[in-house]
Amino acid sequence: MESEGDSDTEKKPLSKKKQRKIRLTVAELKHAKRDYLQGKRGIEKPPFQLPAYIADTGIATMRDAIKEKEANMSLKAKTRERVQPKMGKVNIDYQKLHDAFFKFQTKPSVTGFGEMYYEGKEFETSLKEKRPGDRPNWWKLSQSHLWRHLPG
Repeated sequence: MESEGDSDTEKKPLSKKKQRKIRLTVAELKHAKRDYLQGKRGIEKPPFQLPAYIADTGIATMRDAIKEKEANMSLKAKTRERVQPKMGKVNIDYQKLHDAFFKFQTKPSVTGFGEMYYEGKEFETSLKEKRPGDRPNWWKLSQSHLWRHLPG
């Protein structure tokens, strides 16, 4: 007894030649055959950066200093530190951390409720902060420069 069904009674798929001969049929499109999010393979992802409100606390520079110290340590000292870690290596102002997370934190841009995600959505330009009629500063400066030098 076969678990996947009888191979004798199973319908065999049509060849491409036979599919083209059948009237009113369309071949499967290439982009439909691709797996989900496989089109993003060639896009290079930028390295992670801390949000501005966390970077302002100076935690990144402290961590870099600790990594430099660990690079200069011997293997014996590294293993000793791993087995018996010491607390209080990072001297950070906890008031700064509190202010960073509770005063200066900004909301990340996320998709809205019920909004569908599709490939390449994060690369589209968002027009939420743009308004019709808003002009960039470089454009305004160039226009004011032109108006000043008109004969008249």
